Amino acid sequence: MAGQRAKAASAPQPFVVAPLDAYARRITMGLAYLGGLLMLPLLFAYLANLRWNGLLVPVAFAVAVACFLLLTYAGQPLRYELTADALIVRRRIWRALRIPLDQITGVSPATGLSDVPMRQVRFAFNAGCFGYQGPFRLLPYGEVFFLATNRARLIAVARHARPPLILSPNSPRAFIAVLNDLRTQRAIERLTEPKGPPNDALSPAPPT
Repeated sequence: MAGQRAKAASAPQPFVVAPLDAYARRITMGLAYLGGLLMLPLLFAYLANLRWNGLLVPVAFAVAVACFLLLTYAGQPLRYELTADALIVRRRIWRALRIPLDQITGVSPATGLSDVPMRQVRFAFNAGCFGYQGPFRLLPYGEVFFLATNRARLIAVARHARPPLILSPNSPRAFIAVLNDLRTQRAIERLTEPKGPPNDALSPAPPT
C-alpha cells in the first residue's frame, strides 16, 4: 500500500495551460498580418519583373517579424506538470523548464497582474505574441519571469533567489492546491529523512 501511494505521488499531474486571451490573440494575429504585408512589395515587384534595392528594407523587417514569431511559438507553454519533487513547464519546441520544489517558497493567485502589459511595465521580452514569455520588469513588483498565456488566470510561484515565475493554468485553484500539497509532503519527507551517524561514530577509535 505504501509503495502504491509513493508511486501515485511521484506520477506527474498535468495541468492544461489556459487558452490565449483576447489581447494575446490580437497581438499574434497582428504580427502575422504585418509580416505578410511587408512581403507584398517584393511579390508585386517579382510579378512586374522590377528590381529595386529599396525592397530589401521591408523584406528585412518581414524576416525579423517571422523570426520573432517562430521564437515565441517555440517557447509557448503547453502544460504544467507537478511531480513529487519538481514543477515542470512543457513548451512546444524548447526543452522543458524544471523547477525543484525545494526552490519554491510559495504560490498564490496573481490577479494584480491582470493589467499587464498595458500598465506599469518597464521591460518585457514578449508581451502578447503566443502569450507572455520571458523576463518582465514591473514597476511595483520588480523582476518576474512569465510563462503564461492568459492574464485572467495568472498565478505567481515564488522561488529562492530567483524572480517569481508567473504561470496561467486553466484551473488556477486546483493547481495551487496540488502544488501546496506536494510542497507539504516534500517538507515532511525532509523532516523525517534518517539522519547520518553522529560525528563520534565516524571518528576513529583512540589508540589503546
